[in-house]
Amino acid sequence: MLPGTRTEEPLVVTDETVRALIDDQFPHLADVELGRRYTLEDHFAIRIGDHHGALFPRLVADDALFERAADLVAPHLDTWAFPVSAPIELGRPGRGFPYHWALVDWVSASTAAFVPLHSSSARDLGAALREVHALAPADAPENPRTAPPLASLLEDWERLLVFASLRGAPENRVLDVEAADALFRTGVATRVDVPPTWTHGRLEPRSIQSDRGRFAGLLIWHNFGAGDPAADLGGAATVVPLDMRDELYGGYGEVSAATAWRAQSYQLLAAMRHIELDDPFLARMAWERLIELGLAHEA
Repeated sequence: MLPGTRTEEPLVVTDETVRALIDDQFPHLADVELGRRYTLEDHFAIRIGDHHGALFPRLVADDALFERAADLVAPHLDTWAFPVSAPIELGRPGRGFPYHWALVDWVSASTAAFVPLHSSSARDLGAALREVHALAPADAPENPRTAPPLASLLEDWERLLVFASLRGAPENRVLDVEAADALFRTGVATRVDVPPTWTHGRLEPRSIQSDRGRFAGLLIWHNFGAGDPAADLGGAATVVPLDMRDELYGGYGEVSAATAWRAQSYQLLAAMRHIELDDPFLARMAWERLIELGLAHEA
């Protein structure tokens, strides 16, 4: 389910409940100290010692995604050369917590939301996405964020576009609503010219890791499934400035014109969602990308 369609109140879980769930289900970690908690709008992550962490969904719609994540990702781990904070074990409901959750390998780094990637890292991010985007079998489960066609997202796009125009851009700038809408609809009208691949589905500044500006891996895998690879490329473009786009695609490999147009629309959609969330780091990156595209002008 997409962020704009959610109406339930995200679940809040105490550290005591988290500790009890870990101790009950992963007793080998019972004596390992819990670290910092990172809370996002739909899930939270908590560090467990130096090598592990746990991700807990906050919304009922994500329960089934967390239940399947470890099994779906596991066959791919040996084929990926980049660092990945992957779900490695399934956590089950208990102690009053109603959803499935995931034990993950922990990769120590910042996120690109806090430490932007250097230009030399765009190629490494592109290469990592190419590894992820292996051809998906016909019976692969869909990624809820990358499988729906762009046309099905028009209602959400229109709502987000109105919100962003009313919110207002920084530095006394104004969003060019008509130009943004026209650019988004160009991607909507562009055919999907590639078969479904495995896709991450949550490429954004908080899921791309940065070690002092160097690409350091990918987080947040519960959406993993089959879909349009253009959605991941568009998500990556929210992190990579326009003048680094050639490096991103250079690391990725051949990108057709049709896929590039769809990726552009997914980038615009991601930018509007980041503005709606009102996280200062996400909103800053979103407006930077819109300004680069000439979609936010001086008032």
